[in-house]
Amino acid sequence: MPAGKCGRGLSAPTNVSSQAHSKNLRLHRWTGASATFFITKSLHPKRPFLDPEARAIVISAFLFAVDDKRIYLRAFVVMPDHWHALFALREPWTLPKFMHDFMSYVARKTSYLLSTQDTAWQDGYYGTHVKTARQFEYVAYYIEQNPVVKGLVDSAEQWDASSASCKDIG
Repeated sequence: MPAGKCGRGLSAPTNVSSQAHSKNLRLHRWTGASATFFITKSLHPKRPFLDPEARAIVISAFLFAVDDKRIYLRAFVVMPDHWHALFALREPWTLPKFMHDFMSYVARKTSYLLSTQDTAWQDGYYGTHVKTARQFEYVAYYIEQNPVVKGLVDSAEQWDASSASCKDIG
């Protein structure tokens, strides 16, 4: 993936605790209407097999979704064993339809790599409807800080598969 062509960065809010807890991110689940969502999709079993090429496939799927006017992408990170994204759906997309199309592409493109490692994408996904500006800021910060919290990099901008390091999806 060329530098500068993988995402829209968000600066980390200064008023959000750096101790994000996943239990808080599962509040306000909602699945079927046009809205802003926080989505997590993992490998099963959860193993760190998403190499830079596989991470680039997920990013390219996000790029396509933005370019094709399916979503407004606000923040994302592709980790070695899962991805997170914060996005708003555009009409007429619903979350189930978008996720089906998105993951059909990603799964097809990553299937060989994952099959050689005896893992696959989990059947479902974790989706939370983001209702407030405070929740939006919290989730965006949580997403972009994920590689730092996991000890993969010292700063969010160092992880190339993240909106923290890539500034031009919108």
